Amino acid sequence: MQSEFPGNIPINRLLPDFYRKYNLNEDGGLGEATVKVEVYKNFRFYLPNIDARKKAVLKHDIHHIITGYKSDFKGETEIGAWEIASGCRKYWVATVLDLASLALGCLFNLPGVFRAFIRGRRMKNLYDDTIPDAQAVSMTVDELREKLGLNIGQRTASVKEVLSFIGWGITGAIYSVCSIIVLPAVIVYSIVIALKKNGPRTI
Repeated sequence: MQSEFPGNIPINRLLPDFYRKYNLNEDGGLGEATVKVEVYKNFRFYLPNIDARKKAVLKHDIHHIITGYKSDFKGETEIGAWEIASGCRKYWVATVLDLASLALGCLFNLPGVFRAFIRGRRMKNLYDDTIPDAQAVSMTVDELREKLGLNIGQRTASVKEVLSFIGWGITGAIYSVCSIIVLPAVIVYSIVIALKKNGPRTI
């Protein structure tokens, strides 16, 4: 899958276009106290925008630009699967959010998340911190895609990759079920925030 953005332009020049296209704040929501999570179309809830998420969100947005996965419901399920497969365990917030996206994708976008997961198993991403953020944003889309191995074509999944997808899918399902315990608190928080203002950004 190719990026929807020009390959010869530096990431830092494309980020403002990305934020405008998906109705995000100019800084991608880094300065906001809350983050709006779009579950499906007009169904959303709010979470505190904690420091751990702020450290991961720029990498996540860059991943959108270089992978071609859009920042909508379908695209978020796919990039969640891609990030899980290519590795994000250094950033626990990314892992938690991606597990939820993967679980939703298994329900509503199974072919898409499966392809994204298999693709991610053969690539790197920015969560391993081998490429500093300042360097990543100065690179062009093509340069960063080449550096992370995104230019390889889709191949038939191996048995090991299929088993890994099943394992992560089960983990995501268990996590989602366990998360129900905090759902009342999230609902109350979301109602309070929604009454105060019309929401910041969508993940």
